[in-house]
Amino acid sequence: MSERRATQRHQVILPALCWSRSRPDFYAVTIDLSTEGIRLRSAIVPFVDEDLICSIRHIGTIETKVTRTEDQDFAVRVLNRRLAPRTVAKKLLFLAEQQRPGLEAVRVHPRVAPLRTEVPVTLEDGHLIVGRLLNVSASGAGLLLGVPLRVGATIILGSRPARVMRCFAGGVGAAFHVPLDPHEVTEAIVL
Repeated sequence: MSERRATQRHQVILPALCWSRSRPDFYAVTIDLSTEGIRLRSAIVPFVDEDLICSIRHIGTIETKVTRTEDQDFAVRVLNRRLAPRTVAKKLLFLAEQQRPGLEAVRVHPRVAPLRTEVPVTLEDGHLIVGRLLNVSASGAGLLLGVPLRVGATIILGSRPARVMRCFAGGVGAAFHVPLDPHEVTEAIVL
């Protein structure tokens, strides 16, 4: 008795236009990539062993052979004529990685909008500017600044050293080097 190993699939959603000598153009969309080939979905399902030409966005035109069908899905194997299967796989894996959603940041501490929003900000080069706090939590703060900063820059918010973690139009999100006591974080907080 042999065990069948689960095939790792890499989800990648790209539009495709497919055709063959005996079939007019039809639209499809890629679903995923695995060692078994590229799986597509379409209202038109070709026959197993049918040779297809598929023009997949960001990949190009490739010659394929249909290896299996199921409902509105079909899988194709890339034939080594126009683009090498390895080249196609690398491109698809890269695009799959680009499409994969990033991990959402989980907020551990609630944010508050402070009553006193002006805060002195000391930049890495020692210059002192005034920032406007948008919100504060035990782990960091969001603030508007009149100067652009880079992610990773060290700043001092009031008397609290922090690192710039993200930049947005006109401001930054910074994480304190040492988190505040959550009980200190109220609307009356002064950094």
